[in-house]
Order: sequence, then structure tokens, then C-alpha cells
Amino acid sequence: MKIFFTLCLLLVFCSSLHSQVDTTKSPLLVITLSDSTEYVGRIESAESKFLNFITRENKIVRISKDQIKEVVGYYDSRLAKKEKDALEKKETVQDIILEPEYTDANLNRMIIFPTARPLKSWQWYLQLNEFFFPFAAVGIGNFLTLGGGMSLLPTLPEQIIYLSPKITPLHSENLDLATGVFFVTSTHFNKDNFGFPEGLGIAYTMTTIGDKEKSFTIGLGWGFSGKNFSNKPILILGGDIKIGRNIKLIAETWTPFNTNYVIGMIGFRIIGKHISGDAVVMRVLGPGTRGGSLVPWFSLTYNFGYE
Repeated sequence: MKIFFTLCLLLVFCSSLHSQVDTTKSPLLVITLSDSTEYVGRIESAESKFLNFITRENKIVRISKDQIKEVVGYYDSRLAKKEKDALEKKETVQDIILEPEYTDANLNRMIIFPTARPLKSWQWYLQLNEFFFPFAAVGIGNFLTLGGGMSLLPTLPEQIIYLSPKITPLHSENLDLATGVFFVTSTHFNKDNFGFPEGLGIAYTMTTIGDKEKSFTIGLGWGFSGKNFSNKPILILGGDIKIGRNIKLIAETWTPFNTNYVIGMIGFRIIGKHISGDAVVMRVLGPGTRGGSLVPWFSLTYNFGYE
């Protein structure tokens, strides 16, 4: 009934039955069918049981009203400006490229280390890193993020367990402060556990400045085993900037203060409605590392509870 009422309003606004409309001036819509197929475009004309719809690829699709699950308006400020400019130039809808733009759902993490941003309450994600290192995280109360996972390495007699809780006591639109721990242990809790019977970890504090389009993160991390902490911290830097409608340039570096080496990472994040993917290269920089190998790092993330 809701969909039928929406369609009636749209049809009254856009056209009368069997009549043509100016497709460059009619509303831009997203129509979702019962089989989850989505079309973005405009209504060209309407019949009693069908809609003739011009898609963003400039194809006319004949849609049965009985198959329509949802109709929503589509708005993007840059797209609106593009359409306005096209109308002033007397261009048609065929000259306007329509492409959905998605918000990055993974603002709470850089490439490996987290940012200071929290996950929204009950937003969560599943992530697969390098095929063998799955990770999951969930947000609680807009200030607590709980994450963890276990390796799936087929050739090892024991696996690696990793835990990553984070608290964000200060959260605003463009500034976040957080503290947390990344802890690693083994499925065999004994004295041979990496040579450290109590496991290994990094306690960190992070500050993130920026918005959804671009941001910069700086933090310090202290390595520890049991109650023994390192004397000098690791400087952690990272950032991202949107360079396309659904693509970001991302970077991250780790600089231990007690060495002359830097671990650098740079790559791209492809952003989808619920799925995002990172393609990154890593390299150790420092004395004697000239011509060192680039190590690829890939991750795939599916986000739940994010709108």
C-alpha cells in the first residue's frame, strides 16, 4: 500500500497516464524490485500496469508495478549541480552520468590499526584479511568498540587469537579521542606461546581529525608482554582522502622510536553500499632496505547495521 501510494504521488507529479514527460526535469529515483534489482533514473511514461523508466545507462526499462518493492528519491548535491549545468547547456539526460555514491562505513579503522572513531551502536562488520585472518567488530553505546578474531592458517598446529577493545570517550563531528588494546595470543596457552607465555600486545591512544571525505589520525602505542611494557612507544600515523565517488586513497605508517625503521602502507579503498575492499602495499623503510620487497595486503569487509 505504501509503495502504491508513493507511485500514485509520483505519477501525478511526473505525468498523466500514457503521456511523455521531460526526463531532465522529473525526479531522480531509485526503484527496487521484489528480486532486489535496483534501477536509478527517471520515469519516462506510465501505463496502468507498467512504468517506462530511463536508467542511468540511458536504457528504457519496462517495469511491472506488481514487481516494485520500494521507490525512494535519489539526491546528491554534486549530481544536482551537474544536472543544473546540463540543463543550462540544454543537454539531455543522455549526457548526464548517474552513479550512486556511498559513504565509507569503515571510518573506525585505517588499514590495520583503528582510528579514534567508534562504531555506531550495534553497527558491526565482518572482515577477511589476506584470506586467513578473519576479524569481527561491534559498536556498543556509540563509545565502545569490541573486536577480535582467530587465524585460519591450514599448515600450523596452532592458531593465533587476537582481541581489540577500544573506548572513545570524546566523540564529535570532526574530532575523536580513543584508547584501546590490540592483544595477540595462541590457541595453546603454554610457555611456548610465541616465547611469551602471557601473549603480546600493544596499548595505544589515538586522535582522529576530519570528516567522512578526508581525515588524519595520529597515535602512540606501547608494546607489552604480561606486565612488562616497552620503554619507548611506536608513532602511528594514518589518513584517508576521497579521490572518487566511491574510492579513497588510504595510508598508514608505524615508526618505533627505538629504531631507524618505518613500516609504510599505502593503497586504495573501494566503497560499496555494504561491502568495501582495501588493496594495499606494505614496505619496511630504513637503513639497508633500499630495493626491498613490496608486500601486498588485501581485505574485504561486509558491514551490518549501517545506513
